[in-house]
Amino acid sequence: MAKTRTIEEITQKIEKNTAVVMTAQEFLDNIAEGEKIEFEDVDVITTATKGLMSGIAGIFSFRLAEPKKYRKFKEITLNGIPGYVGPCPNEFLGVIDVIVYSTAHSKTRTNYTGGFLFRDLVENKPIEMKAETEEGVVIEKMLSLKDMQFARLMGTRQAIKNYSAMMNPTKEYVETIFSALKFEPNNSQLTFSGCGALNPLQNDPDFETIGVGTPVLVNGSIGYVMGPGTRNYILKPNLMTIADFEGMKPEYMGAFMTSYGPEPICSIAVPFPILNEKILNNMVKSDKDVPLQILNLVGREKMGEITYGDVWDNNYLITFDPKKCIKCETCPVETDCPTHAFTVEKGIDKTRCYNCGTCIQMCPEPAFIGDLKSIKFEGKEVPVVLRQSDRFGAIKLAEELKSLILKGEFPLKESIAKIKFYKYKI
Repeated sequence: MAKTRTIEEITQKIEKNTAVVMTAQEFLDNIAEGEKIEFEDVDVITTATKGLMSGIAGIFSFRLAEPKKYRKFKEITLNGIPGYVGPCPNEFLGVIDVIVYSTAHSKTRTNYTGGFLFRDLVENKPIEMKAETEEGVVIEKMLSLKDMQFARLMGTRQAIKNYSAMMNPTKEYVETIFSALKFEPNNSQLTFSGCGALNPLQNDPDFETIGVGTPVLVNGSIGYVMGPGTRNYILKPNLMTIADFEGMKPEYMGAFMTSYGPEPICSIAVPFPILNEKILNNMVKSDKDVPLQILNLVGREKMGEITYGDVWDNNYLITFDPKKCIKCETCPVETDCPTHAFTVEKGIDKTRCYNCGTCIQMCPEPAFIGDLKSIKFEGKEVPVVLRQSDRFGAIKLAEELKSLILKGEFPLKESIAKIKFYKYKI
């Protein structure tokens, strides 16, 4: 007879402090050490991913004027970033509804986008609002997250199952979102994205667990799966989520400077209640089991295939040794770190560090330590120069989700509807 359990049974075990919850990384590590994990051994496994997710937007509603004074607002910027007013007109209420894209650029701040804005809001920094009414009156105010009656982050395409590695086979340097520095030519380096076996959708190939209404953590705040993400198809499934900005943690979000401009950072964690043996059997057992395609940076055609085991191997953290720092007149890392996470005086700010490895490439001395790996391609060693997903951050978020579940502060619920996806790319 098939072994099963219910959400209610797991919840009762949590209340009695007898539930076994482990992160996907703990699950992987235990299996790597030779442990055989059976259905009876675990009740919940938490998965997570932290990466560049451009398909996110902030939805806000807040007061800018007293009622009855102006018909409605027609334009607004937040720290210089244009917002889309509406769709609700809020006629004569003095309230504005606005949508801000994470990829929108500020008109007043260099290299400042919605990703930076969202982190600033979560850090409770005051935001400069400049709005124009239908009557042509311009209102300027400083507001923070606590002044907003509604502030949620919506993800239109998140936690993509199959990310890619990139190489540049051309003879030219290329500025691209897939590299922090100019991408060098002649297949001389590789960058990649994805948290491998830790990724939620890698562990749910048939959407047995994740569905409409599934509770998730978005940047540390409890949110929910709304449905399938945009361009969600069978080979590259992804999710649409929504969560309150309140409760989010800045270290899981922000923006990352690529050689083509800033891209937003977002983190998603999803619990897997082990309700039956199929769910457990679907959990990825090793990063070597997860394929990683190598694509042509320019044309996106497939050039080869490796696995995440070739790039992830307990090498998640980047550290700094101040004794090896020669105090350059102008520190390239301090100037060009993609997340502004380093100063010579203070070292690495771990609330901002993405563990991408760019610092290793920029520093003239071995002051930054990390094993970025290399791969064999067409008979030569090709170094990994950039990791555009933060496995260390994803592990940390999976651990936070585990803690919330064990404390009874995160709801475990079955989905209310299945996720649908297209069979073909659109």
